[in-house]
Amino acid sequence: MLLNLAIALSTFLFTPEQKQQAPKTQVMYVKENTVPCTGVGPMDCMQVHAENETEWSNFYSNIQGFKYVPGYEYKLLVLVTPVKNPPADAPNVRYTLKKMLMKKKVTVSNAGSPFVPGKHWVLVEMNGTPINKGKIFLEFDASGNRYHGNGGCNGLGGEFQANQEAGIVSFKRGMSTLMACIDETDMRNESTFQMALDSKTYNYRVENGRLNLYGNGKLLLSFKQGAANSGEAKPEKPDVWAFIASKKWNLMKLNDNTITEPGMYLEFDPQKGSYHGRGGCNIINGAFKHTDNTISIGMGMSTRMACGEEIMKKEAEFLKTISGKTFRFDIAEQTLNLYEKNKLVMIFGMADKDAK
Repeated sequence: MLLNLAIALSTFLFTPEQKQQAPKTQVMYVKENTVPCTGVGPMDCMQVHAENETEWSNFYSNIQGFKYVPGYEYKLLVLVTPVKNPPADAPNVRYTLKKMLMKKKVTVSNAGSPFVPGKHWVLVEMNGTPINKGKIFLEFDASGNRYHGNGGCNGLGGEFQANQEAGIVSFKRGMSTLMACIDETDMRNESTFQMALDSKTYNYRVENGRLNLYGNGKLLLSFKQGAANSGEAKPEKPDVWAFIASKKWNLMKLNDNTITEPGMYLEFDPQKGSYHGRGGCNIINGAFKHTDNTISIGMGMSTRMACGEEIMKKEAEFLKTISGKTFRFDIAEQTLNLYEKNKLVMIFGMADKDAK
């Protein structure tokens, strides 16, 4: 249900025996946040309802003369005009703002935010199916835009962004530990949950003590807030550096150039604070420092073998790029990405340490 009037007009327009219906005015309420939806393609939809309706519906069109600002609820008087013979995939009615009757700021207090430290959110429903074991949960740290938790078998973590005024939360591609799940149901639920977080954006609401995430107007994930003494498992943050240390990282992109030659890689030992690898020709090594999301690489050393001109040129650029620099990093699926001043400067592909 979008709007009763729009449906009526649509029905009328597909009845060729009748005359074109005249434009009509209608009161329309617009919610303070948009939600991800799919029209001709993926988009963000305003949430609307007419004066005689109570449920919010996705609005796939636009209102001429109306500038929407998230964080405000609106009451509008709009002119609804039928469009004769609209193009394919185009709306059959046109909406035009006549008057703004109300614009009300809607705020979310920090105390009510689900994204503050200390709140432990246990998954209780996923895609309409109850989840009863209490093994899957999330915790958030809004100060660092990080989340961590457990997928039911493995620890997981990553970055998120929340627009509390608009009621929208977006998850970036995260990482998890790599233990095998003994229980097949746990393994299946964990896989589904990880995919649900992977680069997804949701409309969220805290309702009756639950954190509910909606996609295209449908409830997809529902969490209850776990008590500290509930006996539920507490989160174990995935050890991102233990994961990085267990792999070999082959250089795939350097600044704006794709690297196709083999032999340019790094390996890290966080316990010793050292790294080693190859620049394409020479062995390189040095010291580094790290946090959960940054890496500071000191000035390195290398052997002095001579190779072809092109590989030596790329090796010199590689050493110059990493030496004496601090990068923000993230792990997306099988890549380690390094950022300098929010610009992606290096991408490394994951490989086993014994891989050639």
